[in-house]
Order: sequence, then structure tokens, then C-alpha cells
Amino acid sequence: MEQTVKCENITEETVHQYEQKGYELVFLEHVMEHDLTEIPQLESSLPLTFQSWSSSSEEDFYDVYAASFKDRPGFPGWSMEKWIDWISSSSTFLPVRSYLATVHNKAIGFIAADADEEFSTEKGFIIQVGVIPEWRRKGIAAQLTCSCLEAFRQDGKRSVVLHVNENNPGAIGLYEELGFRTVRKRGTFERL
Repeated sequence: MEQTVKCENITEETVHQYEQKGYELVFLEHVMEHDLTEIPQLESSLPLTFQSWSSSSEEDFYDVYAASFKDRPGFPGWSMEKWIDWISSSSTFLPVRSYLATVHNKAIGFIAADADEEFSTEKGFIIQVGVIPEWRRKGIAAQLTCSCLEAFRQDGKRSVVLHVNENNPGAIGLYEELGFRTVRKRGTFERL
């Protein structure tokens, strides 16, 4: 019998059914979607600049990723090579829509984008967004996200999807403020 089961549509009923079979929900994330008909127009008082992903910027992207996520539960501590491979090896990875945010040439945030695997012509997919701790709560993640949404709209996409861990209510709240809505929850069960 399987020890780990991944589920793409988790409801309270699903959790109850798996618990009855001796499983525990060990990972849960929101699948959130944003229709691209209306995108918030944000102003920033920071001198933010965005640079698209390139081979010369990969190390900066990784450094910001590591600084942004090292305090998160479940941070894998991947090497630069492993993370870059994970983020960019897909045939649908969009380096031109993946941005490094800088202030006075200091890298402080990033967003990585992909075409949604299942609906690549209709939907964009945001793989990851991160801002280093000392630059959080200054609107940088919102600016990165809205810039990416606008770029996807210009590409002819109708909506954008992202996944957010249940244990990150700050990110969930930010995405809801920007107009994302949870369309389902997905996760992993493990046998007790």
C-alpha cells in the first residue's frame, strides 16, 4: 500500500476520507488564479528596475531565492545548480517573463514564470516569487507580480496561475489583494 499520496483537489471531505484510511495531510497549497482582464496599477516610491533572466543573472536570481526562502518551513537548501535546473529546465520556462528586481544595482527580489503546462496557450504560470527579508512589505512582490501579469496579458494569455503554501498566509493575502482567487487546494497525504 502506498505510503504517500498526492491529491490535486483537496476538500474537507477528502481529508476526512484519507484520515479514515490512516493517512495524514502533510502538505497543502492553494492553487490561485488571476483573470487578466483587470490588473492593478501600482505606484512605487522605490527606484525599482527589473531585469529579465539570462545566463549572466542566474547567480543573482539564486542568491535572492536563497535569502528569500531560507527562513521558510521546508526550505530545501538546494545548490545553485539544482535550483537553476529546477526553475529553468522546463521547455515552457519563460526567461523573458522572469524578472530580477533591483534597487541601485542591488538584487532584492525575483519572479520566475512559465507557461502553464496544461493550458500553455491560455494561461501563464508563476513558479516562484521572493523578496529578501529586509526589503519585504515595501510592495516589491506586488510590483513584480503585476508586471508579470501585464506581460502575460500582452502575450495574449487569459489568466495566470500560481501555487502558495497554506503555511504562508502573508503571501496568500497579498495575492488575494492583487485579485487572485483560490480555485482549489492540492497537497500530499502520508500514511501514519
